[in-house]
Amino acid sequence: MRVLIVDDHDLFRAGLALLLREFCPNIELLHASTLSQGVKHALGELLNIVFLDLDLPDGHGCGALAKLKESRPSLPVIVVSADESVETISRCIELRAMGYVPKSSPPEALHAAISAVLAGGVFLPAASIARLRRDMGTDEAPVSGPGNAQPSGNSEMSSASGLGLTPREFETLAWLVRGLPSKAIALRMGLEDITVRKYVSHLLAHFNLRRRTELIVMLADKGIKLGVPPVTDPAHDRSPSAAGRQRAD
Repeated sequence: MRVLIVDDHDLFRAGLALLLREFCPNIELLHASTLSQGVKHALGELLNIVFLDLDLPDGHGCGALAKLKESRPSLPVIVVSADESVETISRCIELRAMGYVPKSSPPEALHAAISAVLAGGVFLPAASIARLRRDMGTDEAPVSGPGNAQPSGNSEMSSASGLGLTPREFETLAWLVRGLPSKAIALRMGLEDITVRKYVSHLLAHFNLRRRTELIVMLADKGIKLGVPPVTDPAHDRSPSAAGRQRAD
């Protein structure tokens, strides 16, 4: 497993590296102290996950995440930040992060985040999920389909039939969670963009939701894991047709 840590504090990167090696002894770690260094690594390396701080010398706040995802839309990003505000967490979800770990969290939260993302799931702080769903107006929204009320600690992979989805809808959901815009999903699935947009609309209706961000929060809340292959190839994101700069729910 290859992981990139982007943080401007040497001590924090070293501590995070120790925790990651406890979780995965054979892990290969790359380090960057600036956003530009992180983007350079991301554009040239096969990576499983990026851990990204939001407060960097050359990239502040959610703009750092936006720039990294613009460069590598298919690359899973877990934000690790001292900012614990629900507003920032919500904005990072909108910008297609697959996880958010406050720096005040215990080591177990880091393990849970990397386990969830490697399995094609989403990790958000438990304390923020209820507030996010309440702010979005989805705290009472039912989740359709059999076998879908999975607890947050569930370790089993979900399936299309288990979630009441068609195979194509399930594949679309997996790429959507990964952070790809609809045109990039269409490219990978060999479909027209309008077809993928229809699948996304079906997914939102199926789960009784309105927006992609609500869908991501619901998946984190239920602990749903989609089994997405974790390694991403920068060559795919460099393709002009990958539409990395376009964002659409």
